[in-house]
Amino acid sequence: MSVRLLVVCTGNICRSPFAQLVLQEGLGSVRPGVFEVSSAGTAALVGEPVAEGSARILRGRGIDAAGFAARRVSRDVVSDVDLVLTMETAHRGAVLSHVPSYLQRTYTLTEAARVLTAAGERESWSERLAGLTTAEERWAALPSHLAQERGRTRVIEGADDIADPYRRPQEAFDRMAAEVDAAVEQIVAFERQFD
Repeated sequence: MSVRLLVVCTGNICRSPFAQLVLQEGLGSVRPGVFEVSSAGTAALVGEPVAEGSARILRGRGIDAAGFAARRVSRDVVSDVDLVLTMETAHRGAVLSHVPSYLQRTYTLTEAARVLTAAGERESWSERLAGLTTAEERWAALPSHLAQERGRTRVIEGADDIADPYRRPQEAFDRMAAEVDAAVEQIVAFERQFD
């Protein structure tokens, strides 16, 4: 068994593959072999590699993006995923148009990180998830907890979106990477607390 996470953006060449690979690296360092992170795009440039702006940052960190090929989000891609993490609120709507039952399992990456942190400050996750000893059990229970907390930590529309750097200068990719890193750090910290 593994915990399956899906990251979604538009083209699946800039933001979501970057987040996929960084999240896989971070969670894999805490729980080797437990997490399986993949990505897809709502209007994917199917078969394309990671955009150079994202690939450059990944290479600088020693993360290999070779072999990546963009794919389109679909019902089959979403099915059996434990949590869907999107780059924009609009992507959440696109995912839910394929799988409406995933409402409690679909968040923007920034929203998931923000809600995880806020919920843990309100009541520790070790208390909330008492008795759940494996990552698989924790992440299966997580969506219902996040859904309850989502309403308590609302922000203005678009505040959780990570801007698309597609066809923009490297600085736009650097900004995107910094925003993804901040969210990933909080998500990895959530799992690390159970060491």
